[in-house]
Amino acid sequence: MHDSAMNDTHLVRELQRRMTLARLSQKRLALMAGLNETAVRDIVTGRSQHPRHDTLQKLANALECTVVDLIDERSGPSARTGDDADAFLIISRFDPETDKGTASMTSPGGTASEMAFQATWLARITTTPVNQLAMITMDGDAMTPTINAGDSLLIDLTQWSPGSDGIYVMRHNGGILIKRLSVDPMRQRVAIASDNPAYLDLEPISLANLDLVGRVIWIGKRA
Repeated sequence: MHDSAMNDTHLVRELQRRMTLARLSQKRLALMAGLNETAVRDIVTGRSQHPRHDTLQKLANALECTVVDLIDERSGPSARTGDDADAFLIISRFDPETDKGTASMTSPGGTASEMAFQATWLARITTTPVNQLAMITMDGDAMTPTINAGDSLLIDLTQWSPGSDGIYVMRHNGGILIKRLSVDPMRQRVAIASDNPAYLDLEPISLANLDLVGRVIWIGKRA
């Protein structure tokens, strides 16, 4: 807990916020700044506590801001009313057709191909770049009462390996399913269940054979 709090500096928060606004991954930011990707990752995650000024300048140039914007908390979004503080980011819907899926958990008659989220709110939910997030709409009642038909789900596409238990979007028998996974690290097996007790659990599967799209990190309930 102490290390996490120590790493949560204004520099870390501001870099992550601006990366989210610009839809930049750590790799892309490193490329734009002309820096080593590992060095950028260490700064963005707070492992590097005292980066050199010339390194900060390169990051600032890539993010189109000043070094002061990155390191001085008084210049942060809470201290100004700039448009970027209230900006909205667009997240595309997951397309199983381009992902080689033949059956989808998305509603076939969906009204929108994208959803907009306020950048500052999204930054509190995840630090994953916007281009590594996707939306999907639940069809069916297999995950009720947690997820109902028509609910919108935000997926983190970088979490394609189940490091912990949770709800994931997975490819299974040529289709796309949304299930609750429970990981047994000792046996290297994953239990696959529905939250609706009317549905039988699927056969456990080995971690090596699990094919995930990503993890559900937010559920938007249908009105």
